[in-house]
Amino acid sequence: MTWMPGRARWWWVLATAALVAVAGAVAWVLAGNFGGGSLAPDLLALPTTAPRAAVTSTATPKSTATPAPSFIAAPPARLLIPAIGVDAPVTVKGLRANAVMDVPDGPEDVAWYNFTARPGMGGNAVISGHLDYRNYGEAVFWRLKELQEGDIVEVRLADGSVLRYQVSLKLSYAARTAPVLEIVGPTSKEVVTLITCGGTFDGGSRSYSDRLVVRAERI
Repeated sequence: MTWMPGRARWWWVLATAALVAVAGAVAWVLAGNFGGGSLAPDLLALPTTAPRAAVTSTATPKSTATPAPSFIAAPPARLLIPAIGVDAPVTVKGLRANAVMDVPDGPEDVAWYNFTARPGMGGNAVISGHLDYRNYGEAVFWRLKELQEGDIVEVRLADGSVLRYQVSLKLSYAARTAPVLEIVGPTSKEVVTLITCGGTFDGGSRSYSDRLVVRAERI
């Protein structure tokens, strides 16, 4: 293993431990709440490795360790994506007791996962949002599929500072075979990874067939 400074090694161990804990769980959820407030059965099996699904880009998220900066950034407060009209409050989410990723509170907010990198501190900050919502319709990430390479993503922190990112890739995975650790794992660059549902909707299971993943690099 490549040598890393003490702080970077600490961050890598912490991030890896969190992912290993999640990998030992039965399932996780990627922005799949279509039950008007209850958790829909929109879960993915979480293997330690997973076959790669067909993607809309030849680029692939890379899961590598990132040295952590020496400061602690303020928590994220809002997510702005001007190209698709997103201006949403950010709620902090983690894992439920059954080791399932929690979901955004409603159709208009997004969730940042506290077991991923905090925006502004290097690495991969994972944010999810609903595609649509029962008794509401089109939700905050309904137009996420329209993003193109070069579009700007902004994360506003609680202290008023603004972090700017530029879309670098967009991928679509079959829900059951998505490479989870590549999506949520540490990265060598400072990025935000935006996740929502896609593909076709199954009314019986109230879940979508695919997951849309957009990654943007800090500028």
